[in-house]
Amino acid sequence: MFKSLISVIFTILLLVNSSYALYKDQAGVIDWYQALVGTPKISYFQKILGRSNLIVATKHNVIANLNLRANTINIISLSETKSSNIRIWNGQNGYLANEYIIENTGDENIENGDLLVQNNIIFALIHGNTIIKINNISRSQEGKFKLNSNYYTKLFYDKKNNKVLTIGKNEKNQLMVTVLESDGKIISEKVTSNIEFEISDVFFTNESLVIKDINGKLYSLDPSKDSFKDLSFENVSELIQVKDNNFIIKTTDNKNSLIKITNTIEKLSAFENNVKGIISIFTNDNDSFVSKTTVTQKNTSVVEVMDANTGKIAKTFEIKNDYSNYGEITNVSLDSYRKKDGTLLYRILTTTQDGSIHLYKESNLVWNREESLSDIADLKFISLPELTKDIPEAIIDSANSGVLSQVSSRVQYQLSLLKGIFGKKQSSETLDDDILKRDIYGFRQILLFFTKKGKFVCMETLTKKTLWTRFIGKDVHDFEGIKLTNIRSSSVQYPPIVAAIASFNDNGKESTIIYSINAINGENYSYANKVIKSVVKFPYKILQTFRLSVEEKEDKTRVVVLIKSENEVEFYPNIPEILEIEKPVYFNLNDKIGGNTLRGYKLYINDDKKPQIDFLYAKTFPSNERIVSYGFKEPIGKVLGNRNVLYKYLNPNILAVATIKPNEEYTSILSLYFIDTVKGSVIHHSYYEGGGETSIMKPKIVQFENIVICVFWNHGAPLVGELEQLDKETKKLRKDIKKGTQIVAFELYESEIENQKYPSQEFSSFDFIQPYIVSKSYIFDSIITSIGVTTTRNSIANREVIGIFYFIYLLID
Repeated sequence: MFKSLISVIFTILLLVNSSYALYKDQAGVIDWYQALVGTPKISYFQKILGRSNLIVATKHNVIANLNLRANTINIISLSETKSSNIRIWNGQNGYLANEYIIENTGDENIENGDLLVQNNIIFALIHGNTIIKINNISRSQEGKFKLNSNYYTKLFYDKKNNKVLTIGKNEKNQLMVTVLESDGKIISEKVTSNIEFEISDVFFTNESLVIKDINGKLYSLDPSKDSFKDLSFENVSELIQVKDNNFIIKTTDNKNSLIKITNTIEKLSAFENNVKGIISIFTNDNDSFVSKTTVTQKNTSVVEVMDANTGKIAKTFEIKNDYSNYGEITNVSLDSYRKKDGTLLYRILTTTQDGSIHLYKESNLVWNREESLSDIADLKFISLPELTKDIPEAIIDSANSGVLSQVSSRVQYQLSLLKGIFGKKQSSETLDDDILKRDIYGFRQILLFFTKKGKFVCMETLTKKTLWTRFIGKDVHDFEGIKLTNIRSSSVQYPPIVAAIASFNDNGKESTIIYSINAINGENYSYANKVIKSVVKFPYKILQTFRLSVEEKEDKTRVVVLIKSENEVEFYPNIPEILEIEKPVYFNLNDKIGGNTLRGYKLYINDDKKPQIDFLYAKTFPSNERIVSYGFKEPIGKVLGNRNVLYKYLNPNILAVATIKPNEEYTSILSLYFIDTVKGSVIHHSYYEGGGETSIMKPKIVQFENIVICVFWNHGAPLVGELEQLDKETKKLRKDIKKGTQIVAFELYESEIENQKYPSQEFSSFDFIQPYIVSKSYIFDSIITSIGVTTTRNSIANREVIGIFYFIYLLID
């Protein structure tokens, strides 16, 4: 169907989307610049006036035209899940040529839709029960035809009889076939129930339907008749239509053959390679080619291209695929074009297991796009180790050195650093050698990305170089990355270690896997304590994870807590030091983003020297509010406040939670709660009229020490009806209510009175202290895509908040 989209205008049916360019209330909400488009769901090469375009529709509701020569995006169109539309886009410049709003009938059968393009007429099947006929020249709707069932899912065009076929599978698993005139008049309706099949295995040859059943047998069906005809062909694992009645069949022994189906099956040719592979089709008015790309765990794949018109192998070549970084090839799109001298050349676009895409011109790689980064599960800034060069042994091995030796060595070392700063510049070779060492001011760090599919991309922040990449999602089935946790900070002797936590499918059972990764080189970390494994699997899916302050003695790694259920807990690594925990640890389980309940628990070591979890409380927010963001705050030790002014309210158990509820006047209202996680009490509550979210700007919260910062989108002044008149004072007030990104910062202090300090030396949630809260609010026009807290050794302030706009970095001291 998609091969027929060769006009300047291409059409795509998005059953759930919204057009940002058309509606004035979307102004400022959407930033059209995107560096990534996402992993393709549909991809094909489109010919326009002799020029090839690569069109991709991705899993992130993005349609893009990718440059075939450079790793750039020609056009991009974003979509959102708000309404049901049919859209016609210009394939050259990405302009929206026309849009048809579909009547909203709820979510029932919303996935039952298809498109059929015949010359300048578009037939769109929506909600499984309605066909809309659109004239692409006049851009008008010429008809709307109601069907007698809600379960139709496919459209075919009978060129011979100028009829439209719609097929589906009803609730009794029967095949439904309805034939219509082009004006919508129903000619026949048939229901057949002799075989079991999937609707994706039904095809039309312009004369009859061809069906593969779930047992691998092939049948044909005349649309005007009630019974199937057995084609006497078995063991078919996949059936792929090339053009009209030509098909590729894949049998259970991995053999791929080109066949012709009429009243019987005629075998025309076969691929030479019987290795497991992926079939891709290219057709136009004159040519039909089929490619088979082998799928292996090696770094090369063989591509065979068959001319479907002659049945001969037209070309065989190899492509390189780095299996360790990308995994197996999962999808292939084929393109064929002729040079000026008439020579045929081939292009293929591959999607790999990690979500990346790769364009080849036969054996030559044209470009890679790291689209795996469009679906990030977590990321961490990681400090680098100190420069080990010329560091005296007394500093490195402080445990076995005297105090005098350590002091004199430190002074000598600092003097040598000063000499290096004011002396000659280091050579480029030395800089390259030290790229994975901390610079003098502590600016250089590692940025480690971890995607949901299991891809690591590690970058160095000053040079922006990619240090290493690794794909672990291929190790287990249905890998889904969850979280990264720093379990060891960097030092002179030790590289930084992170724990990568993911879920996977272990023979139908949800399970968890944890990797200990050396952040410097990306390899699995080998523990000195051989009892501790670098990769561990757990036969359950975890509810929550967090890090303890307990360290493993030999490797100095922190312990990760895995909450198995509301009363079961596991540790990684499971070491004896865990039983020495004296103070309880408080944590939360919640309904995740979108829920409205927060539950508090206490983890401690009981009198029997066993870990135990006690339920403490459940905090339920109003029914019309849903959780959209919450903060994460590591437990803190003794932190000194400014004794000359105000004492910081250093409650280590505060959790900031943001909720949103819809509002007719302000679009939505955002509420911010400060909750004590030990007893579940609300310390502070504030709300912001107009506060909410957009499709690419979600509320974000950061917490550190006595500061909470919340970032969200404000929809601006209340909505006003077209006929409603406003007085001058109201108009002036509305001008002051800005639309844009709002940043609200809170500082919590023990008292409003200077130098007044709460007498207790240790904080307790059960002591009644009502903090004094100072807040400020800022508004920005641009969208903030990320926000975090920095830690700097040599700066005006050692803690700052960095917010990232598109092209802009914002520092808040």
